[in-house]
Amino acid sequence: MRVIFTCGGTGGHINPAIAVAKILKERKPNSEILFVGADDGMETELVPREGFAIETVHISNYLRSLTPSALWHNAKAVFIIRRALRRADRIIKEFRPDVILGTGGYASYPILRQGVKNGIPTALHEANAVPGLATRLVCDKVDKILVSFAESRKEYKNAERVIPVGMPVREEFVFTKREDARKALGLDDK
Repeated sequence: MRVIFTCGGTGGHINPAIAVAKILKERKPNSEILFVGADDGMETELVPREGFAIETVHISNYLRSLTPSALWHNAKAVFIIRRALRRADRIIKEFRPDVILGTGGYASYPILRQGVKNGIPTALHEANAVPGLATRLVCDKVDKILVSFAESRKEYKNAERVIPVGMPVREEFVFTKREDARKALGLDDK
């Protein structure tokens, strides 16, 4: 199985993808996994540290203001996003994934959008109760929407495609003893 995980921006987007990738690798050791994130995001450090390959796209955020600087920023963002979509196409064509899972962040948008366009099964996981902008841009197009909270279903038009799954968490967060965590962080054991 060939899987692209796409995420970026914050640990809240990156760590759930890493958690699922580790479980997949454990259960299907022959799986080929590729992460795609933003070229300037923390995922470029976190993902390789966990032993996974990563490709990047140059992406821009979108400012929700009508100031001249915000309008100029958003005009430039349109060109950056178009370039990111072309890069996403190249990554998808080279890697040939069987499925794409996005866990949020602006970097997930081009890969999920182009995955849908290329007929690849796609899913996105939204960790927040209310979907972010990148999620809202693709949620009507992806095959499945995975959410952390059952109550989040009401945020989506196609509730039949929404599946509450909870929040994927890396094993070390669940099974680390308090004393070991405090020691690793250099904190007193008080």
